Amino acid sequence: MKNFKFKKSLGQHFLRDKETLIKIINLSQLNNKTIVEIGPGDGALTKMILSQNPKKLFIIEKDISLKKYLNEIKKKNPERLKILFGDALEIDFANIDEDKLILIANLPYNIASTLLIKLIKKFRHFKLIIVMVQKEVAERLSAEVSSKSYGRLSVLMQLHSNIKKCFDVSPEKFTPKPNVFSSVIKIIPKKLYTFDYEKLDEILKISFSKRRKTIKNNLKELKNFSAQVFQEHGIDPGLRPQDLKPEDYIKLSMVLI
Repeated sequence: MKNFKFKKSLGQHFLRDKETLIKIINLSQLNNKTIVEIGPGDGALTKMILSQNPKKLFIIEKDISLKKYLNEIKKKNPERLKILFGDALEIDFANIDEDKLILIANLPYNIASTLLIKLIKKFRHFKLIIVMVQKEVAERLSAEVSSKSYGRLSVLMQLHSNIKKCFDVSPEKFTPKPNVFSSVIKIIPKKLYTFDYEKLDEILKISFSKRRKTIKNNLKELKNFSAQVFQEHGIDPGLRPQDLKPEDYIKLSMVLI
């Protein structure tokens, strides 16, 4: 890839460190499974996944200039490998395959949070999600209640899945080197609570817009606001947004929106 120009606009940092690639594919049993990889780059992880004999592998790449590299891999795996050129944010994962999917991706930093929130509504189509994201994003995803990193993303993802941080990856493992550390996480979709996603998300956006204020002060402008709601649902109105459990936000969204 001597003449390839990495595109900052696409957040391109290619992972080629063999040890790290092996650690990623060893996080799940891939044999005879249907896999989706986002942002394969020049195919280093793609080749590793194919070595595990998946049933099918779909790769989604936005940068058309990588087509020649990926087509070389497809020539050796014409039946199992399917290449989709396009923006992962616009892909309907429900229509990719009838099998439940395992998603494996080194996500571009600039779309990671947005994509994961988009995928929440499609979680029933996934068996497992293994992604590498910026370390800060991984901390937000797995953050505990009352921690500095706990916020809207933490609540939404933890209500829909169990999240495990697996290991960190240093900048030196990438070409070109990013300015931050990355982390690999496992996201295991789980049975959903019964709630209105849109109402919950609205409550979360309002609540975490001002983290230093109490939850009561953040929500008092809502049309259906009543101070009695907190007492009825066993929620301390003097708590700050980061101190409420995900289940507390569901309760508030059911009565205040």
